[in-house]
Amino acid sequence: MKLTPKQRGILRMKFGGRCAYCGCELPEKGWHADHVEAALRKWEFGPRRADGSRRTVATGDHWRPENDVMENLFPACAPCNLFKATFSLETFRKQIAEQVERARLYSVNFRTAERFGQIQITASPIVFWFEKYQEQSHDAD
Repeated sequence: MKLTPKQRGILRMKFGGRCAYCGCELPEKGWHADHVEAALRKWEFGPRRADGSRRTVATGDHWRPENDVMENLFPACAPCNLFKATFSLETFRKQIAEQVERARLYSVNFRTAERFGQIQITASPIVFWFEKYQEQSHDAD
């Protein structure tokens, strides 16, 4: 779905001008309109190049066109949207929660910083900004 500038403005302010997931302030430009439930774009292969490789090209169609609607869009910062990819909200939440253990397993920098007390791990649940925002809005009513 191609959003008009007016629709983008409305979407950007859906959660107070912040990313629906992490809550960072969204700039005027450079943020993403995320499909909460994936619409899954269709891709096809372009012509072969001289080296034999082929690039993929978006067709403009979706596997789940019913999800390509304004009601299924959340404003998101680029890092959150790119990490979320096609995950459901609960899978995205789970993936975020697993990041500490992944960093501990695969990053010597993380383990060093943790050993020297530069990183403090919490077992707090992953609560998205839109959940906090909706709760605040509900409390204000």
